[in-house]
Amino acid sequence: DVNMEKGDDEGDISLIQALQNVFYKLQTAETAVNCKELMKSFGWDTTDAFTQHDAQELNRILCDRLEENMKGTKMDGSIKRLFEGEMENYIECLDVDYTSKRTETFYDIQLNIKSEKGHDLQTIEESLREFTADEMLDGDNLYEAEGFGKQRAKKGIRFVKFPRVLNLQLKRFHFDMERMDMVKLNSRFEFPRRLDLSEFVPGAGHYLLHSVVVHSGDVNSGHYYAYIRPTLDDQWVKFDDDNVTPCSEYAAVEDNFGGSDLNTSNYFERFPSELRHFQWPTRARIHNAYMLVYIREDCAEEVLKVPDPKEVNRRMVERCTAEVRLLEQRRREKMELQNKLRINLVLECDLCSLTGFWDHNIPPRHSLEMNRDQPVKDLLLQVAQYLEVSHRHVVLFALHYRVHARTVRFEHMPTTRSLRSQMPQVTSPHYDSANPSLVVLCVASNGYEVSPPPLRWRGPERGPDDLSRWDEETAIMLVAKYFCVQTQKIVTLGCFYMGCNLPLNEMVKSGWVQERLETLDFQVAPLPPQDGSLQWECWEEYSERDIQRRNHKKTPKSERLWCGEVLVWQISQPEPPEYLDRDQLQPGQVAPTYPVLNVADLAEHQLNSIDVQVTLMDRMQPACIDGVVMNGQWGAYRPSTAQDGAKEEKPEDMALAKSPAVFQKAETKELRMDLRFSHSHVVGVIAEAFGLKNVATLASTPPPESETFLWFFQSSPFNGDEPLPTAHTRQTLKEIQRHAPYVPAGQGKKPLSIHVVEMPFRPGAEGYESKDWPFCVRFFDSAVREMGSATLILNSNSTVEELLANVSPKIEPEWNITGPLRVMEVIDGIATLYRPSDSLRSLQCSSKLNLLYHSIRVEAKEETENVAVMENLIEVYHCDRSGQAFGQPFFLPAVPGERAGSFKSRCKEKLGVPENEFKTWRLVRIGQRSGRQHLKDEEVLDENGLENRLCLEHAHPNPSSSRLSRYNKPLTIK
Repeated sequence: DVNMEKGDDEGDISLIQALQNVFYKLQTAETAVNCKELMKSFGWDTTDAFTQHDAQELNRILCDRLEENMKGTKMDGSIKRLFEGEMENYIECLDVDYTSKRTETFYDIQLNIKSEKGHDLQTIEESLREFTADEMLDGDNLYEAEGFGKQRAKKGIRFVKFPRVLNLQLKRFHFDMERMDMVKLNSRFEFPRRLDLSEFVPGAGHYLLHSVVVHSGDVNSGHYYAYIRPTLDDQWVKFDDDNVTPCSEYAAVEDNFGGSDLNTSNYFERFPSELRHFQWPTRARIHNAYMLVYIREDCAEEVLKVPDPKEVNRRMVERCTAEVRLLEQRRREKMELQNKLRINLVLECDLCSLTGFWDHNIPPRHSLEMNRDQPVKDLLLQVAQYLEVSHRHVVLFALHYRVHARTVRFEHMPTTRSLRSQMPQVTSPHYDSANPSLVVLCVASNGYEVSPPPLRWRGPERGPDDLSRWDEETAIMLVAKYFCVQTQKIVTLGCFYMGCNLPLNEMVKSGWVQERLETLDFQVAPLPPQDGSLQWECWEEYSERDIQRRNHKKTPKSERLWCGEVLVWQISQPEPPEYLDRDQLQPGQVAPTYPVLNVADLAEHQLNSIDVQVTLMDRMQPACIDGVVMNGQWGAYRPSTAQDGAKEEKPEDMALAKSPAVFQKAETKELRMDLRFSHSHVVGVIAEAFGLKNVATLASTPPPESETFLWFFQSSPFNGDEPLPTAHTRQTLKEIQRHAPYVPAGQGKKPLSIHVVEMPFRPGAEGYESKDWPFCVRFFDSAVREMGSATLILNSNSTVEELLANVSPKIEPEWNITGPLRVMEVIDGIATLYRPSDSLRSLQCSSKLNLLYHSIRVEAKEETENVAVMENLIEVYHCDRSGQAFGQPFFLPAVPGERAGSFKSRCKEKLGVPENEFKTWRLVRIGQRSGRQHLKDEEVLDENGLENRLCLEHAHPNPSSSRLSRYNKPLTIK
């Protein structure tokens, strides 16, 4: 109702203007409305648009931003008038006259689907009754009434006023204590078309159902769509992305109650007597209502009144009308462009600039536009004019995709056909759907110089060949290349046309190959003297993976060559004796060098040659799981911006640098290898590059007592992946590559990346056969900092007590780890304690190969810890707002009657967290029925029974590395 547009000089449109455009188009347009403009006004980019967000959170933030933008305008307060209600928090003493009240406003009401006692709620009325139910404060939980001391009281919430438009959110996402994760509740929850709220506020009246927002999916991914009743009649409309369709009232209401549906079952497999009492299988209905919008019945007609856009905002109508005209103009221009075709001309000199194997992405020399229905002859005339030669001395070839051969080659363009018939297929590799084009090769008669236009005649006096009578049955054009063995270089000689009945060596006999090598500067070794003993080889470049030798004494037809095929010429090379054994090593070599004597060898070399990014990690490096290093630092790591081409420092590297543990920083090198290398060759190349003297290679063997081995991982071992299988020394790098993620080259990414760790024993399952199992033990001090680690091998029948006896001597004095030790395992941020008598077989890490990730934690027991206190140890773990646990937990002994504030102080003191950081941390109790409860400082921990596990909720110190960082990204509207 108010003009709130920005001026033309203010750049992007405002949030309100974008919202006006959407509503106006929804009211007037006959097609689906695009919301890109609205999302852009939110300040969102493509990542935000495709990130999982909550619909209720978006609705609340949107209303807040609208209120901010409406301040100081005629519409200031309109959001409150529509959506704001009031509720009252009260505490009433039962034995004295004392009442405490606090009024709050709300824009929506969040209703439980499952009650705090654990049973399912069935209707809105039942959920509202639970929402407003009294809670008794008595016994040890008496209320401190001002002036009266501790008194029995009841506290609760009562509604004061419901808004004109009531938004209800059904809390279908619930933290499951058994799974320790968020789950979606798909239980049945009914909602009426006409809701009576007089029970909760006298005179509240009736509300009519207007909208149903449905969530389909689970807690990690899903899809939102909405059912809306635009008017007071019973016609419902479904809005599902760009699909807007009318639907029945049942589809909008009853079908979204949730619950379960019958699953398919073969009743022929059961007897009739069984079917009478058979419990038919069901499956949860994953689509159900998530948000409900009700409008008060007495003002529904006013709220749903359709405004006249011209009266409300004429300027908005003019703007949208102009946008429609602009879109129509663009549509007409697009239709005109569909009849146009861009022609990219390629000359023979452009081909001669290409080196290496065939690539159909040839930079064009000249481009022009023509109508698709024009004949090829018109194009030929324009090309002849561009080259300044007669059209009889030029022939054209179009780039086509040959489906059966799966190759892209040039084919002759008959002058009688249309340009449309020469267009590439949609499935062609060189087809551009956004801007279709035709690549045309212009070949002039032999004798014209190979240069940019204009072309000059340098041939014999008899004149150029007449190419206007080109016959595909008698003539063929081939793309010729030359491979220089000395320089290992392939150059393109150009295009050679010949009769189909002539042998292929006509290129050499006629002197064309030698003439091109002499006149064009290819920077290759000169040809040896032509004394008649020179032997030539001819290869067809079918693809860079398939090079086939051709008999150059035969004709193109007998060799099954088609127009545009690529031939590579080279001088024959004698094979040295050592060439017979490709894997033979010279003294001091750790990996073989494969000779390249012909085109096939070059193709194989380029196909197998690969840059491997190798990261050598120290086995003593502290664990960095989920981006968290236990170094006593809990603040977010903010790396400084890289300058002068320096590599930007990662938060994980900053966290490792602050660790008190002593270790070698990970080092990364890019090594050139060959996929034909065996595992022994790869180990030798890595050991030589990093100077690992204790790793056995094919060139050196260290003493057995000091020999170490390399463990291969596809990524950091702290990501949890098992070591790559390298049990067989004859296994090649290509087989190792199959287990590692291959990243295509380009954009600064490396083709193959592996992580290696130098370990004192071999990887794999050899230890299981000898019943000697490897373990990694990490030592933690009283501040839960990792001080160091050790790897050792123990008999599988050993106990935890024997493990402690073996690792105790490895504890350094400066670590300050003294007294009795205890052993635990931490999985997903939750700890499991083991007794000294427990067998090592009971440890979960005993069945894992990646012992750096699945490690054992050893620390000193609490000084006051005894048998009685041991039973009252409280495990405290770290988690973020979503409930995702991270880092290493710790244990504190329980103190009877201790309040949450005192317990938090003890946590702060143990971890050494600064006050300015710890003030944002919250202590959370997680119960089987009550779910997550944030504890206030004055609350008593054992008031309702002592929980053996509490949670410190705070921000993840490295959220970019968190496994759920994508879902933890906050929703914002800028």
